[in-house]
Amino acid sequence: MNKFKTVAAGILASAMILSLTACDEETPATGNGGASNSASNAGVPNADANAVVTTPLVTTTYDTDPAVQDAAKGAVASLDNPDLEVTKRLKWMAWWDIDETTAAAELFKEAYGVPATGDDPSREGRIFEYINVAYGERYDKLATAIQSGDSPDLFPFEIRDFPYGVLKGRYQPVDEILNLDGEKWDGARSVMDQFQLGGRYYCAIYEISFDSLLYYRKSVIEGAGLQDPRTLFENDEWTWDAFLEMAREFQKSGDNKFVIDGYNPENEFVVATGTPIVANNNGVITNNMYDANVERAMDLLSTLQKENLRYPRHELNGWSVNPKAWAQGDTLFYGNGGTWEFEGDSGLNKFATRFGWADDEICVVPYPRDPQADKYYHFMKQDALMWCKGSTNANGVAAWIDSCITASLDPAATAASIQQQKDKNGWSDYNLDFIYSQTTLDGSSKITPIFDFKNGLGTDIASADTADSNVEQLTKYVYIQGEQTYTQLREANFAVIDARINEINDAIAAM
Repeated sequence: MNKFKTVAAGILASAMILSLTACDEETPATGNGGASNSASNAGVPNADANAVVTTPLVTTTYDTDPAVQDAAKGAVASLDNPDLEVTKRLKWMAWWDIDETTAAAELFKEAYGVPATGDDPSREGRIFEYINVAYGERYDKLATAIQSGDSPDLFPFEIRDFPYGVLKGRYQPVDEILNLDGEKWDGARSVMDQFQLGGRYYCAIYEISFDSLLYYRKSVIEGAGLQDPRTLFENDEWTWDAFLEMAREFQKSGDNKFVIDGYNPENEFVVATGTPIVANNNGVITNNMYDANVERAMDLLSTLQKENLRYPRHELNGWSVNPKAWAQGDTLFYGNGGTWEFEGDSGLNKFATRFGWADDEICVVPYPRDPQADKYYHFMKQDALMWCKGSTNANGVAAWIDSCITASLDPAATAASIQQQKDKNGWSDYNLDFIYSQTTLDGSSKITPIFDFKNGLGTDIASADTADSNVEQLTKYVYIQGEQTYTQLREANFAVIDARINEINDAIAAM
């Protein structure tokens, strides 16, 4: 059985601290472009080897949708500044291209036209110029571009780079070019407030989506004699207790039966308490490693490990997730990502196509609720883009972000977008309508978005791409390996993590 690296208890916290000067990059991660990187020490397995990227891989298409285009025309009047002049294509640096047939893209083209100039002739007729970077090199490439005076305009927002990326000088505040006090941002303001630094907004969050969902097969649930999880959720009975009862019953149904597979489901269980390991409270980064709620969540993770309820990917599949086992009915829930886990050439929908499953065979449900929490908390992905330091296309950035928020709020554009997703990606009404109902920012969802900033403390101590980083040990060692208790792991890592948090707070105060 593979072992994780043992943490040296005598490491001094001060030795781990890096200065937070602008664009003075942390040690680059190794790897060749996937979401995973090889472990930093020989012989140490990477817990996220071959992991799928947690941001959806968008397949660029040129098939326009007349319904989306018609809806976009009606939304132009809701833009803050439809007369803004945008003459230059936006430079987009990422590991995925942007689909320019979405409602936001069609709205942009309707209001501002297609930018006439740019640096890349091959992108003529497009809104964006695409600067492709390998996932494992993304921050290094961004820093190099900024330092060379050739900064991109936009970069994907990742919570694993917040607040550290701001303090490293990668991004600039978007409230300089957007009216975030306007009414259209009211629904998202409580979410955006959780990402404030120094009283400034760096993330214009125009939508939220599930960071991860639990995918299950209807026939597998029925065959095991289990209650439908979606029904339990709708009746407010989908709790950790119900989840554990279901897990234990399913385990009895045959050999090598597991309840859940995924790279980071442990994060979802922790935040369900309402208390993330690292929080941002009014611009102050807070360490909750000793909080009773966090300890209770760790007890649940330990139970899943000790009873071998979670899929032991470190032992059975070379540290990789195994969607095939889920498709075969041996794993009850596949909890490895949001809606993009279903879509595309590598999505779960391929199994439905291959095996001729009925439209209602694949179902989704949020992660279960902590029975002691006062609300139904869930980790959400924030749909936002970061305005890069050094960008020279402020008008284009403002126009694109306003197009995104305006399209997301327009009923006709939203309806056309939902239908577009169903047509292109094979979503059923049962699933996609439910997902949209729980990710609205109008207060009608029963879910309260919550965020954990534990991976935004710098990749040297908080990289989510390896279980051996100080931060990731706290959950992954408990959930996957189980040779050390949370108390032991907290004792070994607290000083390093707390010292970095104190340093970050000092840097925020000096902004």
